[in-house]
Amino acid sequence: MDIGTVLLTVMGAAFHWMDRHHVLRDLDRIIAPEGAVVLASGGAPGDVEPAPWLDVVAEVRTRYLGAERRAGSGTYAHPTERHQDVLARSPFSRVETTHWDRALTRTTDDVIGYVFSLSYSSPAQLGDSKAAFERDLRTALLDFNPQGRFDETIRTEAIIATRP
Repeated sequence: MDIGTVLLTVMGAAFHWMDRHHVLRDLDRIIAPEGAVVLASGGAPGDVEPAPWLDVVAEVRTRYLGAERRAGSGTYAHPTERHQDVLARSPFSRVETTHWDRALTRTTDDVIGYVFSLSYSSPAQLGDSKAAFERDLRTALLDFNPQGRFDETIRTEAIIATRP
């Protein structure tokens, strides 16, 4: 990359899609010595107890799209190695992690919109089955909670990595 020196590089959850080792080597060439890499995301899978209603969503999604998580025209598995461990072996090996949790209540429509916003259950993934999926998801959610209120804990995590 021919962009000159930068002080800070911030990435969202997309870091897990990248060749993380290669990206960090490239960033080592352009980030100033006092600079940092910051990863902002919802944390790693399993860091927060998933809300029980997510099992309802997963069951309906699996009926329509199969058990493997979709990504574009293929499938995707989350990396098994945590970002912190990858960073610890990089030039940005001084790693600090902080997080904030908050309670969120969604309506049935909120949950459906959220599910459609995910790359692995987007309208593009569902194609002609979108309307049937939405109907079945709405029914399953309301069977789970007839009041149409779905609580969960949302985590925001920041991983800050600098050179030692």
